[in-house]
Amino acid sequence: MNTLFFSRIGLFLYAFLLIIKANGQAGDALVDSLKQELRKSKADTNQVKLLMDLGNNVGYYDAPAALKYAQQGLDLSKKINYRLGQARTHYLLGNTYIDLGNYARSQTHLDAAARLFSALKRQDMLGKIENARGNWHYLQSDLWNAAHHYGQAVEIFHALKDTALEIIPYQNLIAALGETKNHEKAITMSKRLLEIVKKRGDSLQMAYSYNYLINNYVALNQLDAAKMYVADLLGFIQKSMDYGLAADAYNVIGGYHYKKLEYQQALAHYHQALEKALRSDYQTAQYKHSIGQTYLQLNEPLKAYPYLRQAETEAQAANSKDVYYQVCRSLGEYCEKMGDYQRAYHYLQEYNKLNDSILVAETRHYTTYLEAAFENSKKETEIFRLKTAELQKDLTLKKRNNYLLVALSFLALGGIFFGLKVRNDQTRRKLLEQDKKLQAEKILSLEKEQQVISLQSMITGQESERNRIAKDLHDGLGGLFSTVKMYFSSLQHEQPPLGENPLFQKSMELTNTASLELRRIAHNLMPEVLMKLGLINAIQDLCNNINTSRLLTISLQAYGMEKRLNPNTEIMLYRIVQELLNNIIKHAQASEAIIQFNQHQERLNITIEDNGLGFNASEDNAGAGLSTIKSRVNYLNGALNIDSTQGVGTTVMMEFLLES
Repeated sequence: MNTLFFSRIGLFLYAFLLIIKANGQAGDALVDSLKQELRKSKADTNQVKLLMDLGNNVGYYDAPAALKYAQQGLDLSKKINYRLGQARTHYLLGNTYIDLGNYARSQTHLDAAARLFSALKRQDMLGKIENARGNWHYLQSDLWNAAHHYGQAVEIFHALKDTALEIIPYQNLIAALGETKNHEKAITMSKRLLEIVKKRGDSLQMAYSYNYLINNYVALNQLDAAKMYVADLLGFIQKSMDYGLAADAYNVIGGYHYKKLEYQQALAHYHQALEKALRSDYQTAQYKHSIGQTYLQLNEPLKAYPYLRQAETEAQAANSKDVYYQVCRSLGEYCEKMGDYQRAYHYLQEYNKLNDSILVAETRHYTTYLEAAFENSKKETEIFRLKTAELQKDLTLKKRNNYLLVALSFLALGGIFFGLKVRNDQTRRKLLEQDKKLQAEKILSLEKEQQVISLQSMITGQESERNRIAKDLHDGLGGLFSTVKMYFSSLQHEQPPLGENPLFQKSMELTNTASLELRRIAHNLMPEVLMKLGLINAIQDLCNNINTSRLLTISLQAYGMEKRLNPNTEIMLYRIVQELLNNIIKHAQASEAIIQFNQHQERLNITIEDNGLGFNASEDNAGAGLSTIKSRVNYLNGALNIDSTQGVGTTVMMEFLLES
């Protein structure tokens, strides 16, 4: 059961709107007072400040009016040459245009504000601009770049030691990380934020942190870890007046119980979330879908249907594709339970169409993020090159001055210091040579570090993509095949003679074969046994499948592997062994193979041996498969050795130093 994240842009704003509604009369009185002061003021810096105060106060409920006041403040600031006023009004205009959805105009004003605040050396305002840029990307669903700018804002405020300003972009960053499915990093950041807000004694922000921690742990299926924070979060929201947080927290706790198959408890918390909801279509659609899906799991489809239909209507009204496509899947499941296969097929088609469009959007945003990162990398490289050239010029000038000074000294002192000159020249040459060697070593070290970073990013991206594709195959095509098989079964039941038709039987057989092949491909992309039971069980399962196919007889031996390794390490090691076994099956023509794992403390040795044809390991035989294996071994900072004799077989030995 997916639990959707709320960013500060959504969740914090809902809570803030309640405060504005409760204090509306006080807000109107303040605006009236500011307007009276504005009418009496002169065209000076104080009038600029009044215009900005008006823009900030009316902006919560009247963005066009805020735009008018901010523009007047900018025009006056330019007229009286008030640079700080220009910077602040550009910043206000940038945020207001974000609220109005005019992202091009917003970017222009934020860029102008950044240039002015940079010249004024106002790091605090540059941090706020980075947070605004994060909101700019977030509202356009560009989550990768949003996370980047939120992170920049956090770094700026952290350097200023301003924890009050640091908290807001911290919360935004955690939300963006969660929505990009980077749950492990979101957990790490949430724990850091929790330490900060505990020191401040800020119970509200502590509750937000508990909420994020539970949500991300549930997404990773680490329910014992999530349980540690459930009681603390419940204790806060049961007495909190922050209904936006309370609603989302009840929904998150409901998701926790749902994952534990505790459906009655999940239902109770989902209903509490609906009671606390701020009546936003997006929010209530999400909660009603959760209630309907839980009733389906309890096999009570008649109770589920009203909630699912309301969730469908509200998700469409909110133009929320991510909620709507999940509702379609649940409605398809409901129709299937009720025997309405035509409507079930309709909802399944809608689900698949939306799932594909969301996938395309995510891929497009991630590609944009990678292109931007590549362009930044090129700019940084060019800056480094220019700085290096400037340093070389300075060094040449200094050397020339030194030579001139030495020459003048020799002319003054004559031949007395001739021998000293020769010795100094020799020493200088040695120092220059040593300096060149040090520079060359530094450049080589930087290049290697960059290669490692690129390799890590590539492999991490590959595994994330494998996981996503496996899930899409299982949830998308898998569901479609199940529906097709269901239709075939219904046809055979309704028309028994059709079951004896050879063409019908062949179609059934091909459908079953395709379904099994789809499951095999999804399993190879991301084996479920690897996630649940660990590396050794996953490799044993792989060996059993190969042994069953009779392509090769494999035996597995494991020593000292009682404890599970880091999840990323297990995935990398599984891919290495999988690729080596594929190479043996494709190229070695071997009949037997042995895999041995031997772990002693922090050192892990892996040996894979076959009795195949062998090859000349000294030649450049690194095809795509072997290159991939070497890349993954390098990613784990391991050592790889291949001993192969033609006609005898091949032994691959790997050694890794595991992280403690």
